[in-house]
Amino acid sequence: MSSKLRHLLMGLLVIGSSAIFAHEVKSQQDETTRTPVVPGWWKGNTHTHTWWSDGDSPPESVSAWYRERGYNFLVLSDHNRMQEGEFWYPVNSEPKKIALERYIAKFGADWVETRERDGITEVKLKTLDEFRSFFEAKNEFIFIRGMEITDRFEKHPIHLNGVNLEKAIVPQGGSSIPEMLQKNVDAVVDQGRRSGRPMFAHVNHPNFYYAITAEDLIALEHAAGDGFVEMYNGHSGVRNYGDDHHPPMERMWDIVLTKRLAERKTTVLFGIATDDAHEYTAWGLREVNPGRGWVMVRSARLTPDSITRAMKQGNFYNSTGVTLKTLQMGNGVIELEVLPEKGVDYTIEFIGTKVGTALEGREKSDVPADAPGRATRVYDANIGITLASSKGTKARYVAQGDEIYVRARIVSSKLHSNPYAAGDREMAWTQPLVISK
Repeated sequence: MSSKLRHLLMGLLVIGSSAIFAHEVKSQQDETTRTPVVPGWWKGNTHTHTWWSDGDSPPESVSAWYRERGYNFLVLSDHNRMQEGEFWYPVNSEPKKIALERYIAKFGADWVETRERDGITEVKLKTLDEFRSFFEAKNEFIFIRGMEITDRFEKHPIHLNGVNLEKAIVPQGGSSIPEMLQKNVDAVVDQGRRSGRPMFAHVNHPNFYYAITAEDLIALEHAAGDGFVEMYNGHSGVRNYGDDHHPPMERMWDIVLTKRLAERKTTVLFGIATDDAHEYTAWGLREVNPGRGWVMVRSARLTPDSITRAMKQGNFYNSTGVTLKTLQMGNGVIELEVLPEKGVDYTIEFIGTKVGTALEGREKSDVPADAPGRATRVYDANIGITLASSKGTKARYVAQGDEIYVRARIVSSKLHSNPYAAGDREMAWTQPLVISK
């Protein structure tokens, strides 16, 4: 088969919704991960893994999953490497053999390069530059280059994703967790400054082994548009909802916003939702599947620089299934309308913190010595309260002037088909609108 013909066939295969790989996934995933198109908004995921690190499938199979389900952009964020150079991947387990069979069936034996070493089949992984033309199409789908900068302080995993990178970044290390976070964020910012292209780092899953506290995030120094943290992550082991001794990630985000704006008088930390997907050959609650969380970005163009620049300006919202038809934020007003699904009810909540709320935290005194990780301090319950709530598909919040910030959260009555946790409903979250510092 000629290279030209292969590219043509693969383009048709990817664009079509009945690709070979599609039947391997439960139909309910197909139904719930395709977001209705709203002009000017682009759906994407900035955190997912492939055979280039610890994902369970080759990068082409992962990319096809997102492309075929209506995503517009994808960051393949493998640990401490980008998809470049020569790398032979060992297929030494049953799930990997299944992934290889699907890979060959979908992309062809003449595309998949293998060899045998010491009785183990190895696959030569394709680089992003080799396979991106199979998927990318103007105003339909693009890749944004990135990686998960994977560092460790003592026993604590410290991970950040670099988005729209020009080249790989070596983990920077540090003598403390705040210093390690700062140095890795600075490395991304410095690369962006030197290259002249927009890029940012988002701090990943703070509650993963409870390695990162709200105080670590409050202390981060960065210019406006350079600060991001995952407030939702679809990985089954990242403890989105905390426990008796650690706050949920959304609560942590409110603490960080309040303290940064009202006490430190510094910049917003944008919240981001991601999959952190690793597993494409098995599905269920205990798996680490795609299609759980994503961002919707408002941008005039679907290009890596335009999407990144829009996110650095806060022009995006997070979703696990709810789509917004309209969203306007500015001049002390948040106004939105949900694109409704038949038979689904919606509750729209406006969350924020009022001026004058007590900001001082206290050490949590009842944390057992053997409790995992590190504990965020205990803060006033009036941080991140519900300022207003309404039922329906439309809502408008007009600031009274005594709010530090306001953000919207939309909760639907529809259960997520492949949730992070049992009982999860489809939701969406806007970025914060700063009212007063």
